[in-house]
Amino acid sequence: MTTPQTLHSAALRIPILHILRAAGFHSTKPSVLETLVNLTERYLLLLASGTVEHALANHKSLIPDITDVRMALTDAGVLLPVLGGAEEEWTEKLRKPLEDYDLIPYGAVRREKEVAKRDEEDTADVRAFQDWITGDKYREIRRIAGMLPDNSTSVAGQGRLAGEGGGAQEDFLTALKRKNKAIVDEEKWAGTVLGRDSEDRDLTIEGGNAGSVNEWGSKMMDRLEKERRTTGTMDVEMGSTSG
Repeated sequence: MTTPQTLHSAALRIPILHILRAAGFHSTKPSVLETLVNLTERYLLLLASGTVEHALANHKSLIPDITDVRMALTDAGVLLPVLGGAEEEWTEKLRKPLEDYDLIPYGAVRREKEVAKRDEEDTADVRAFQDWITGDKYREIRRIAGMLPDNSTSVAGQGRLAGEGGGAQEDFLTALKRKNKAIVDEEKWAGTVLGRDSEDRDLTIEGGNAGSVNEWGSKMMDRLEKERRTTGTMDVEMGSTSG
């Protein structure tokens, strides 16, 4: 039986292959691919756990905001600050207060320029990451994955070469379907995560007190409700006795 972890690892191999093909690599050893998948899994887990930790530390909530994500990206090395922690602190101390610009000629103009300069310095790491997202390297990865149309040619099979040293004229999934056209069928994946959603139906449980999943769920909810009421009653009685 396929476990969620096995399924996630298998699904993660596809974007890893897209990235390799976009970089110009068109073959790799299984051991290398598995190593890259494992590193990616650990990296994603690091980002997710770091985001949760910052969310709890910043506003005591499991729902992160953009600040929590940015701090996790910085911890993981995705966003690289221009200055270190000590350098940034001293730079802030040595900066001229913005209020002082109001006391000099043309202070409003100079203050506006100073604010723009500080914003540019403070967000240099974010803009570098944004430039990569909107740049040619990430665009090539998306094209290989079939997420962007290739307008370089209208002739099928003669698309722009992928990477610097090789060619890939179609996305990974299209090539896989074409290669296995005889065995790939929508009905084969029905009811799985790779196919269309199957119609809702009541699942029957073999043996046990409950005859179906829905019935089992109802019994569990009733049981939890009874336990909650019992615990609440005991707490009230204990409180009244101690008083």
